Amino acid sequence: PEIRGKVKLSDLSTDLAVVQNHRRHFKVGQLYKVRVVNLVKNKQMLDLTCISPDHQVEIGSNAIGVLTKIDLSTTGIIAHFKLPGHAYGSVHVTELADYWVLNPRKALQLNKAYQVAVLKEEIEKETGKDKDRPKGKKQQQQQTPAKHYQISLRDSKVYGRKTSQEEKRLTFDELEVGKIVHGYIVNSTPKGVFVAISPGVTGRLRLKELPEIKIDPAQISKVYPPGMLIKDAKVQEIDPTGKKFELSLLKGVTLDQLSVGDIISGTVTRVERFGIFVRLKGSTVTGLVHTSELGNTKSVTLQSFKEGDRVARAKVIANEKGKLSLSLKPSHFEGLPEPDSEEEEEDDEDAAAEAEAKVTVDSDVSGEDEAPKQGKKRKISENVVVQAVSKPSPKIGKKAAPLEEDADLDEDVAPWEKAAAASGLSGKKGKASAEAGDEAAFVFAGFSKPDEEQDSEEDEDVLGDEDQEGQKPTKRQRKAQKKAEAEEARKAEAEAAQARLNNDPQSASDFERLLLTEGESSIVWIKYMAFHLKMSDLEKAREVAERAVKHVGFSDAQERFNVWVAFMNLECTFGTEESAAAIFGRAAAHNDPEQVHLQMAKIHERNKKPKEAVKAFEVCCKKFPQSKQVWLSFLTFLYSQQDLEGARKTLPKALASLPKADHAMVTSKAGTMEYSMGSAERGRSIFEGLLDSYPKRTDLWSVYLDAHIKANTPPKVAEANLEDIRALMSRCCTLSLKAAKMRFFFKRWLDFEKKWGDEETQEEVREKARAYVESQA
Repeated sequence: PEIRGKVKLSDLSTDLAVVQNHRRHFKVGQLYKVRVVNLVKNKQMLDLTCISPDHQVEIGSNAIGVLTKIDLSTTGIIAHFKLPGHAYGSVHVTELADYWVLNPRKALQLNKAYQVAVLKEEIEKETGKDKDRPKGKKQQQQQTPAKHYQISLRDSKVYGRKTSQEEKRLTFDELEVGKIVHGYIVNSTPKGVFVAISPGVTGRLRLKELPEIKIDPAQISKVYPPGMLIKDAKVQEIDPTGKKFELSLLKGVTLDQLSVGDIISGTVTRVERFGIFVRLKGSTVTGLVHTSELGNTKSVTLQSFKEGDRVARAKVIANEKGKLSLSLKPSHFEGLPEPDSEEEEEDDEDAAAEAEAKVTVDSDVSGEDEAPKQGKKRKISENVVVQAVSKPSPKIGKKAAPLEEDADLDEDVAPWEKAAAASGLSGKKGKASAEAGDEAAFVFAGFSKPDEEQDSEEDEDVLGDEDQEGQKPTKRQRKAQKKAEAEEARKAEAEAAQARLNNDPQSASDFERLLLTEGESSIVWIKYMAFHLKMSDLEKAREVAERAVKHVGFSDAQERFNVWVAFMNLECTFGTEESAAAIFGRAAAHNDPEQVHLQMAKIHERNKKPKEAVKAFEVCCKKFPQSKQVWLSFLTFLYSQQDLEGARKTLPKALASLPKADHAMVTSKAGTMEYSMGSAERGRSIFEGLLDSYPKRTDLWSVYLDAHIKANTPPKVAEANLEDIRALMSRCCTLSLKAAKMRFFFKRWLDFEKKWGDEETQEEVREKARAYVESQA
């Protein structure tokens, strides 16, 4: 009888490229040597393999696996593979990639071959077959029992790539209370959300540990669906005996941070005969309000409260032995501003919901929750690139936290690196949050008020107060003034909270809401691009970039240029040469072409592609030969790459192309770079030749002195060459210049001797200065 056999994709070869392109490598009619793996009697079919017995599946080695099924189970198994021979493999959701990605299933493709790492063999079930392994339409009799393995697709396991601390998969023994972990939801039930952080290690998020949104327990699986990424969950409890642990997404204040006299807000969680329990907003801390502290009068009773009621403000009256006592007596809050009414808060929530409905948000982005103040949303999804400028204060009626000021950013830093750096800079106290609204989130150096102006304003306020001291305000005026101050404090806190939100978007929906009000700001778009890149979602980053270049900067050329540079940087770093060239052409058509060419060269420089950078600079110099900035940038790049020969050949070309008015400045820059990165002697020759042509240019002499001093003093040299420096100083002080310019040189020399000389050399300089003054009398 005719005997037929079948070779599955995973049994074709040990080379992944051959398996993925099997139609090209295997032709009809070719003769192959194969080996029988298994016999299917009822179909008279042989399972065959082209792989020799020396290359069978072994624990700790790599193998070719073909994806046959994608289905996330409650155990965390998400994908099933057919392996060489009569073997199968399953992948845990945390073993798909080293990075924590928003949608772990997105990269998987059925019937595609993958290189996998074999971790360990699983124990066979009673039937001899693993329940997770996909079965055929009929149960088939097989001579050889199938083996089942746990496998991984992570690059660190397959290719040995080093992983960061954040990418490490934790074992149960490595867990500690308070540790921050990441993972994927594998099951959502009314009892909690179960999150897998590594194979076999799954924790629970109880509903009370989720951010404070009203969730119907029956709908919990829709808000927190299986497969959703959970970032920055804190380990709350660990049960070593049962190998269980509890997690929390709440990041509010702790008991240790509270002190007597603090004002908080919260929600009633339980009503007992002795009082009510209030959970602090945005926190896991619960305090007791005893019946004696419900109000100043007996009209306020336990019947006045029910579970779920909002407590606008409560005062901490005791915090001892892990127990928090609160009071709701109005007498504690005299003189403090009125809290936001519940109606106002609901209006804020409705407005936020309407705004969110207007934007398109990726369905895989995790849900948000209400933050401690002004309807701000809390994030339970990926927290990348950009961190919060300041933490929201849990106290009501207190002054808003000061915003932080951005430091100067290097123009050579990539735009998304600028955006990441802008969120982690040191703070500076000021009134920007109350005065600038949304713009207070980004305070750039050079735009703050001068100290003199601020002092003058403070003086005016003081004078105004003194003028009013003679008139005693009436009771109505005092009440109106108190109300105005309370309103001002409330607005300041609201604006500060909004500013913190502007600096702290942590999900796609946060960015979309922010763009409704800050859509003309290039920094917001760049942060949004950086967010998707951190999630390893290049296509989403490209979509955001396309939206940005079409939306930003019709009136502001600089903002438009910023987003185009970010788009170019994205394509040069992660795209192909064709895509990068296409974006470069579009950018040059919509912006200053000189600046676009320069940025392209600098992008190649940042990406450590010197050959491409040189080509880009040469094209730029050819197109804009009379631009001083272009030639200086090219020279700086060549010296930084230690291409001294290339830099020395480029300088004459630059001088031949540039107007004569720019020769002195370009030559002095080249001489300075020659001193610092090339030959000090050659640098000195450049300056000497330059000063022969411009002997009375004190600015060139000053640059010459600076470069010469740096080149002849530590740390450039082991021992300072003071005599050589003094010879140049003495030469400067013998020039025939105006008295004011000569005074500059004598002062420079005296300052040098104060640092490197002694009293005797200082006196010599003073004597020469006196002699010069006398000669001019």
